[in-house]
Amino acid sequence: AAPRSAVGRPLGVRRGAPPAGAAAMLASAAARCLPRDLVEASLTGGFFTLAAYAGMLIVFLCEASSFFLTSSYSTVMMLDKYEGENLQINFDVDLYDIECRNLKIVVYAQSTMERISTMSQDFWLRAVDARGRTYGMAIKPQDHTEEEIRGEALMQRAASQEGQSELDADWSSSHDGFRHSSFDRVVQAHEFTFINFFAGWCSHCQQFAPLWTMIASKVNGNQTTPPQKFRDRDNVERSIRMIKLNCVDFEQTCSKQGIDAYPTLRLYKGDGTFSVFEGKRDEAEIIRWIERTIKMKSYGWSHDHESFERGCNAKGRLLVPRVPGHLELMTGGGDQNLNSRMTNVSHHVKHLSFSNPADGKFHRKSWQRLPKEIMSHTAPLDGLQFITNNFHETYIHDMKVVSTVAAGGEVAYQVQHYKRLSRVAEDVVPQVQFHYDLEPFSIGIRHDEKKWYDFVTSLLAMMGGCFVVMRLASGASRNLLMSFRDVLPRPRNGGQVLYVSHRYD
Repeated sequence: AAPRSAVGRPLGVRRGAPPAGAAAMLASAAARCLPRDLVEASLTGGFFTLAAYAGMLIVFLCEASSFFLTSSYSTVMMLDKYEGENLQINFDVDLYDIECRNLKIVVYAQSTMERISTMSQDFWLRAVDARGRTYGMAIKPQDHTEEEIRGEALMQRAASQEGQSELDADWSSSHDGFRHSSFDRVVQAHEFTFINFFAGWCSHCQQFAPLWTMIASKVNGNQTTPPQKFRDRDNVERSIRMIKLNCVDFEQTCSKQGIDAYPTLRLYKGDGTFSVFEGKRDEAEIIRWIERTIKMKSYGWSHDHESFERGCNAKGRLLVPRVPGHLELMTGGGDQNLNSRMTNVSHHVKHLSFSNPADGKFHRKSWQRLPKEIMSHTAPLDGLQFITNNFHETYIHDMKVVSTVAAGGEVAYQVQHYKRLSRVAEDVVPQVQFHYDLEPFSIGIRHDEKKWYDFVTSLLAMMGGCFVVMRLASGASRNLLMSFRDVLPRPRNGGQVLYVSHRYD
């Protein structure tokens, strides 16, 4: 007899639990109530069961990733409600053939040449070499008044209207204008030749002329004073001949030497190599530079003027009134006058965007909550190069600026950019211009988040649908096999054919 408890119930059997035989009978009755294809196991049915589980797992993972990892958004258009009066322009631009000494950053009104006063200027200029790499110390340019900028423009306009002969009258008697027939022979005739390339209409040349005359009289010597000697690295005394070359009378010679700004000071060796003076134009600085350069045997000398070409990188921020205008990288007006026939304003836009003044130098932070499709329009010019293949050409950039409000309240600005290649007159120095127009409306971004109950409902619906599809496929395959059994011939001699049916678990 089986062991029993104190109350007479077999050990291991719970109170109220049916006997083992009764449980088996209930399971058998339940199985008879279900369709046969759910309770009969087969190889094909097992295959479809595994396929159903795999499909439901894939559906679950896809739906979960779309719920937790992705988000959709919608946009709404509304009037621009920004109450600030200022706008920040962020820029980082390389000009390949314009030196920093000849570059200014100014902002003008959209339809006039009226200069817009900037609330704040926080930008720097740094030299760029022939390979596009910045070097040297960055300099912070001084702000120039409207009268200074307008005076430079009037001086260049007067030079083209009045003619060179009138502006050149007082210069022909200082040095006889360098009227030799061969430039190369003049250089070869001296150990060193210090040449001042100038133009009579150039205001900086006119200011520098008395100082040049005084230095030349000391270095070249005269009837009472011997020429000044300079010692090279071997302590050998060398003589220098200082000569002025009028680039108005000898335009082809200056063009061949690659002179595109006035005055340009070069120290030539007898073999034709030269070095360029880029310091402050005063007597002590020039004499020190000559002494230092003559002692250099190879460094700082070149046959090709292109190796001395300098560009400029302008990088920083401007705070301007929140009105349409145009940002201009103004060439000329420094301590040299540019030759309009040789000025090249090809440039590389590393970065250009707009932001609110509160963002400061961290203006990119307001972009972090923007969708990727919208973020790509905040700085569409980044990394683009604009190369002019001919002189008297420049690119004009037109931009439509639209404020965009993210879901968290951050304000960014989308930019639609258009460009056109413009040709300027031969006597006009080309400029790089970025015209911007502020739209009167804003774009609001709203994130469309999916509710948890929508996620659960769609997940169950798709998993159930996957299960039903697999069941229908299993039933279809079973019916197909049954139809094949009906059409196959019966075996002779009382043989039997074994048909294997399958069920979907």
